[in-house]
Amino acid sequence: MPEVIYLNGRFVAPEEAVISINDRGFLFGDAVYEVLRSYDGRLWAMERHLRRLRHSLAAIDLAAVDVEAIRGLMEEANRRSELPNASLYLQITRGVQPRRHAYTRDLRPTVLVTVRDIRPMLARINREGESAMTAPDVRWRRCDIKSTNLLPNVLAQTWAIEQGAHEAILVDGEGFVTEAASMTVFCVERGGVLTTPLGPEILPSITREFVVEIAADEGIPLREERVALARWHKADEMLFASTSHEVCPITKLDGQVVGEGRAGPITRRLMAGFKARVAARDDAPRS
Repeated sequence: MPEVIYLNGRFVAPEEAVISINDRGFLFGDAVYEVLRSYDGRLWAMERHLRRLRHSLAAIDLAAVDVEAIRGLMEEANRRSELPNASLYLQITRGVQPRRHAYTRDLRPTVLVTVRDIRPMLARINREGESAMTAPDVRWRRCDIKSTNLLPNVLAQTWAIEQGAHEAILVDGEGFVTEAASMTVFCVERGGVLTTPLGPEILPSITREFVVEIAADEGIPLREERVALARWHKADEMLFASTSHEVCPITKLDGQVVGEGRAGPITRRLMAGFKARVAARDDAPRS
């Protein structure tokens, strides 16, 4: 099944999916996005993604979007794809306006939805463990907004891949780990899970929410605190969390083997807990 594309009011073929050179998303990255995936044809964690979308839209002062209509568009695009396991991408820009920094409030947002088969992406993930390299976190100070302004992330991840790693883990100017270039990260120390607190420094990851909930359900201690890179290098286990990777062990950091070089006992419990939530379709927000 070819990629399904919705753009500004209609479903179109790839060659018809064009935007104006004056679109503010193209010119300024004046846009927000979400990435969802489906399991057995059902979009996973829709309510949580819509909640984050509302946060991002409010944070960039983009009020002229009917989020409930967006829900319907995503569900229709997913239905049209007929894919049991898909990746759905949503992007909303402020709209079209001759280039200038200040925007007017009468713009019509550009809405793009694409749905494609997620299996090729999943085939590139090593569930037995991925490697990471650390890189400076030079992003702007509102990483809680899921904005398309991702150049620092792009540069860091590309650099990490060129060093033979799978992902870049970002470290702020004070030496504390924040998150990865495209994922949330956790480390395990003396049987407890540690991760960066929510705030402007990190994206409120949907899969992060699940890991926090699963840890509570499993009786696994979890603390949200800033952890220095030096402690990360001594951690017993590390793991990524994201929509595509779900929960995935990190088995090497900066060329050094993490723990025993494979998923540790805490990581395995979190991985199993996530799979159980998916199987039960247990994705409704708990608060």
